[in-house]
Amino acid sequence: MDIKIYDKLAKKYDLATKIVSFGIEEIWRKIFIKHIKKHIKNGVLIDLASATGGMAKLGFDKMYLVEPSSEMIKIMVEKFKKEGFEEEKFEVQFQEKPYIKLKKENKEIIILQSTAEDFEIDEKADLITAFMAFRNFDDIKKASVNIDRHLKEVGYLAVVEMVKSKSILAKLILWYMNNVVPLIAGLMLGMKEEYKMLGKSIDTLKEDDIIENFQNYEIIEKKKLLFPIASMIIMRKNGRKNS
Repeated sequence: MDIKIYDKLAKKYDLATKIVSFGIEEIWRKIFIKHIKKHIKNGVLIDLASATGGMAKLGFDKMYLVEPSSEMIKIMVEKFKKEGFEEEKFEVQFQEKPYIKLKKENKEIIILQSTAEDFEIDEKADLITAFMAFRNFDDIKKASVNIDRHLKEVGYLAVVEMVKSKSILAKLILWYMNNVVPLIAGLMLGMKEEYKMLGKSIDTLKEDDIIENFQNYEIIEKKKLLFPIASMIIMRKNGRKNS
């Protein structure tokens, strides 16, 4: 992942995402959250590649948001403060990698600047989410091992990702992502070439590239979200060590 792209994109990320996806991505997120809530309603959440913190809408009591872009983190903090969260200050920072903690009543959000491959948290999660994240991982195998290490026994892993598909509609969407979206991004953000790279990343990832790294997990839901290019996969860890 080129973090500089997301640093540059951060201030206009939410608006740009709504425009280039015609609001579909937010619909996908709402569907995703609804399906997750059928299986687990609360607990400890770790969300990977959190961008501006959209998965915090799950509303769990304790949520770790892992994001490598410092500029995205700034937007996240501003957003949560507007929602009434207050930042907890530390006189001494013992952690090797700094984090930001925000609290509101019984809700706690901890933001870590790190990647899926390298993040370290002292407690394990009931749920780990990756919304439009896997295709940006530099090393899916390494990230998968780290995910497994941070997930409780019989915990849940929930993924939404745009993946390669052979359907005609998927090919049309991919053409739009590769040809039209970069033009829009060029006009809005001056980031035509960067969005070309992001579009190409969709055509390099298949569902099996994700699933094959979690052989000891039970797939409890797997479906397409409105368009065949987006897949939702919800898995449950069965207690055996991930190989």
